[in-house]
Amino acid sequence: MVITKNEDIGAKIKMLRNHGSQTRYYHCEVGYNSRLDEIQAAILRVKLPLIDEFNNARRANASLYGSALAGLDLVPPLERPGCRHVYHQFTLRVQNRQKVADALADAGIASAVYYPVPLHLQEVFLKMYGPQESLDVSEACAREVLSLPMFPELTGEEIQQIADVIRHVR
Repeated sequence: MVITKNEDIGAKIKMLRNHGSQTRYYHCEVGYNSRLDEIQAAILRVKLPLIDEFNNARRANASLYGSALAGLDLVPPLERPGCRHVYHQFTLRVQNRQKVADALADAGIASAVYYPVPLHLQEVFLKMYGPQESLDVSEACAREVLSLPMFPELTGEEIQQIADVIRHVR
């Protein structure tokens, strides 16, 4: 806990506890993820024993997404041999991201763009290292990634509905 009467110090502490960010996804300092409150800690205490069950359900949902989205011009998450993805997010790379996001929104389906700014373009690293040469793949990913709904309770019917919306975007 930090207590201060100094507004500048208070603002800096709030920024540092949130990954060094005052504005979501834009980082001007190297910070931390220190936002766990008592209610979240209590929920975690109940849910943590179920983590394997939740991860297995997300893996099953990822497999359903893979089947439902097969043949489309997009790049789904990759699970390398010998590794087990927990699919905290199900993030695709898709060329027409905004059209897909808009179609999903029109159908009442949430999607999100996490991390729209590559690390090498974040203010904090530009201050530390200066401008770097272009990182084409990182920059393309930042333009193309879109995360679909992913949680253990997601049903096969919901996944098919999401895939149907994506399939009809041209």
